[in-house]
Amino acid sequence: MSGNGFKQIGLWIDFNKAHIIGYQDGSVEILETVESPVESLRRQDGEGNDSTKFTSNNNHTSNNEYRKNNISQNELKEYFKILESKLQPFDDILIFGPGTAREQIKNRLREIKSFDSKWISVQKSDKLTDNQLLAFVRDFYKNESPAVR
Repeated sequence: MSGNGFKQIGLWIDFNKAHIIGYQDGSVEILETVESPVESLRRQDGEGNDSTKFTSNNNHTSNNEYRKNNISQNELKEYFKILESKLQPFDDILIFGPGTAREQIKNRLREIKSFDSKWISVQKSDKLTDNQLLAFVRDFYKNESPAVR
């Protein structure tokens, strides 16, 4: 991903993917889309529902929530680590999207010393089309006064 000289970006994020949108002097463009490695439901061939493993016998079930949660958390950490490296070159970061992923990435970035000098803002939004993503970032930075930061 090349920053194309952008110093202000928008990050639309949910647990499936993230869009990085660059902004400079009223111009916006989607720089990159990052797919999440988090898989909410994995099944192997032969599995029935989430609690039954490799058998049609309902008396034999396996529901290892701890293992599933551990795998999910590790995948989420990997996803956020990928995003951290992509956000590193930017000074102003707008994080927006549905759900809780935006708050989780903001909290993680705040724990990293190299992000201390960066301006990070969080906004709530719904799922948006590509044009709506561009408009959201453009409107935010157009209306945001540098004196507020």
